[in-house]
Amino acid sequence: MSATKKADAKALLAAGKALFLEHKYAEPLESYKQAIAEWDHPAIRFNIVRCLIQLDRAVEASENLDAALKYGATPLEDTVYAEAIAYQKLLANQTGELEVSCEQRGAVITLDGQPLAACLSHETRRIATGRHQLVGALTGFLTKTQDVVVVGSSHERAQVVLLPLGQAARVVHRWPTWIPWVVFGGGLAIVVTGALVESIASSKITDFDRALVRDCSGTGWGATRPIPAADLALEASAHTYSTIGAGVIVAGVVATATGATMLYLNRGRTQYRYEVAPQPGGATIALRARF
Repeated sequence: MSATKKADAKALLAAGKALFLEHKYAEPLESYKQAIAEWDHPAIRFNIVRCLIQLDRAVEASENLDAALKYGATPLEDTVYAEAIAYQKLLANQTGELEVSCEQRGAVITLDGQPLAACLSHETRRIATGRHQLVGALTGFLTKTQDVVVVGSSHERAQVVLLPLGQAARVVHRWPTWIPWVVFGGGLAIVVTGALVESIASSKITDFDRALVRDCSGTGWGATRPIPAADLALEASAHTYSTIGAGVIVAGVVATATGATMLYLNRGRTQYRYEVAPQPGGATIALRARF
């Protein structure tokens, strides 16, 4: 390391410290990064840690703290080293590790919407505590969303295994397939029954007409000689059967239309399985359902 680079790094460090004292954390962070580019010294790394903690960037702070403590206490002042150890405990409660593996070549994995890896892969990332989302995708396979909960200092593991669409899909119906057919067939049967009743009514009307001709064809029939009671009963029976038959036919038509509607609504739909299963380390897998 040349004296010039060290001098430049110290100048940038001093400028950053001045800004930090003014509670301007983003500006000194950039100054410290420039200093690191000149001279990657643990003391400069620790100043980066201070800025990142103030900016609530725990993961980056933890990674830089590891670099600052790489050589132990020797490169740091005693007070700085003690402060670094305290920060180490603090950041350990705010971060954890996630180990992700995938054995399906070509699958693409994202973590919280950001690219993580392309399989075949075995990746370990330090991430903030809380709930995170892994998504695995591969053409011809069901996209899988996997939620992972990370707690402080934990090491979580998640394996991404995608199901082929052919294995994940099934055909589902709104109702059991026999129900709409029973309603539809029952409606047709009712219509047929109503038609039979109507035919009986028509036959009785014919019988009434014949009886009327037979019993009332002589002279003297009219107002003074009423139609025989038997003939009137036959006429009334014919009207009753006709009314019943018409009602049955209407009910059958309604039932048939209902059955036809149910058959349409009960068409098979492709549905992908939806599963939620606990995984080691607090992870769950959700296979998203699609129609």
